[in-house]
Amino acid sequence: MTKHRLELFSDGVFAIVLTLLVLELRIPTAPGLAALSEIAPALLVHAATFFAIGVLWMVHHGALARVLEIRTRTLLLNLFALFWVTLLPFAAKNAAEHSREPLGASLMAASCGAYLASIVAMRLSAHSAIDDNPNMRRWRLGRLWLGSGIALVDFASATSSWIWPWIGYVAAFVTIVLLLALPSPAEAERQREQKAV
Repeated sequence: MTKHRLELFSDGVFAIVLTLLVLELRIPTAPGLAALSEIAPALLVHAATFFAIGVLWMVHHGALARVLEIRTRTLLLNLFALFWVTLLPFAAKNAAEHSREPLGASLMAASCGAYLASIVAMRLSAHSAIDDNPNMRRWRLGRLWLGSGIALVDFASATSSWIWPWIGYVAAFVTIVLLLALPSPAEAERQREQKAV
């Protein structure tokens, strides 16, 4: 299978997940401003989850950007990563309706962690242009360790959410912020070249 087909399939799954997310919003029963206060928690969870899924899509794109060869295990690990993304609308619905219950928070943190673990494994299973660049090998190894570490923290937070649900929400939020803040391979390469000059 070509990388292009894998990217198209993955993009389609992300698009469907975002569609399912918006379908979970319900029309309020109260009129006027009372309607806004009735749906405010659901809108807040919707916005946060939409942003989180968007960042995960960016991470997915970045993980595949320089891949040269797709193997069968890469396809399987990609499916596994996408599975965790498909659980986010359910976690969001649960969080919106029962924000103080642990299930939604735990599932959000666990989904982020399992997604990251799957992406790290998927990236290790595919040959990339970065693998052939000796200057980028250290950066790649650091990125893989960081992704694995964040995934472990997410798993621990998912477990801790059963004691206090906000741990899971915070872990998922911090994961998304960290993923957004990390430089892409191209940015990291440019930074290395600028330091060398």
